[in-house]
Amino acid sequence: MKAKVMTAILAVFMLTMTACGTISPPIQNAVTETTTTTAESIHDSAASSEAESSLENEKIKTDTFIAEFFDSDISFVDTSELVAEAMKGCSFDNETDNSNGVQKITLKGTNGGGSIEVMCIDLSKSGLSYDMEYILENLGDHYFRQTAAQMNGITEDDFVSAYRMTSSVVSKGKYQRYGSVQKSDGMATQFGYTETYAVLSEDKLTVVSGAFLSSDMMERQSFSQLMAKFAENVKY
Repeated sequence: MKAKVMTAILAVFMLTMTACGTISPPIQNAVTETTTTTAESIHDSAASSEAESSLENEKIKTDTFIAEFFDSDISFVDTSELVAEAMKGCSFDNETDNSNGVQKITLKGTNGGGSIEVMCIDLSKSGLSYDMEYILENLGDHYFRQTAAQMNGITEDDFVSAYRMTSSVVSKGKYQRYGSVQKSDGMATQFGYTETYAVLSEDKLTVVSGAFLSSDMMERQSFSQLMAKFAENVKY
């Protein structure tokens, strides 16, 4: 009799516990989800680390080239004639500083300003082992980044148009990269333009790199036309 009573009580107890949800199904699914998430996290982390490592290696490679380039036996060629010809009829107030072989032209408009750097480098005695396109692309990108950074508060995310091209024919090559900016904070709009133009011909590398930022779109247009005049006057 006691056995029957105990059995009945146990049965009632089990039903009560089940109804309350205390007895739950196996947690196999929960374990599986946790394992999958962890695996995905590890995979994403590995992919992210690989991408960062690749970018870091590329930066080291570029920095090494830039250091080797300027440490090699190069010399600067006078660009006064090129600058004088390109600046004819310039609508901006301007001032030129010529130091260390580089001519820096400071430009000032009614609603903005900027600058252009012009240089010509003789590579005939440099002894660099890099091919022409590698020199053009890496040096061009180097100057483009430096020049674009002069537009305070502007990043590549603010570019509304961007272009990059490198071409070569026999023993001469040309590099061009530019970006236009239009950025508004709700109160005012900024218009900017930055460009780097480089030509390597007869062991002479000519680089023209400039940036301009203004609240007047027409001043940006005038600056891009000025950069085009410089390009027209670079021997290719």
